[in-house]
Amino acid sequence: MITLGCGVAAVVAVAGVFLPWAGATLSDRGADLLHHSRTGLELSWHGKVVLGLGVLCVVVSVLLREVPRARPLGLALPVAGGAIAALAVIKINAGDAIAARFLRLRIGTFQTDHPVATAEVGLGLWLSLTAGVVLLLGGIAWQAAGRSVQVSGDMA
Repeated sequence: MITLGCGVAAVVAVAGVFLPWAGATLSDRGADLLHHSRTGLELSWHGKVVLGLGVLCVVVSVLLREVPRARPLGLALPVAGGAIAALAVIKINAGDAIAARFLRLRIGTFQTDHPVATAEVGLGLWLSLTAGVVLLLGGIAWQAAGRSVQVSGDMA
């Protein structure tokens, strides 16, 4: 059951890469003038690594469910989950760069008296971060459950 949860979390991490990770809005006196967001793949190499690790975790989760000898591959789940979570945390302020760019480039149509640029964290980043934490904890739980079965089998 744990491997199924890890597999679902890995799919969520992969889906999160294709959703916005960061965004910014330029507004003046309450009116939104311009909005831009970037997905994990558009933002930097971090999204590509999360995509690769997510696919790896999906494959490992399927192998752990179907192939009994694949047990050593289970160590990849908490490691990859921790890496996915860490990469997502690193990019949590990525919207600040987009907002700063809006303020620098406010020319022509967007030349305003009192511009305000706000940064935001996208849904995809939150999904990838949550999925990474679930993979980390699920992988640790799977390892602990396997060890308790081994220990109880040794005592019998």
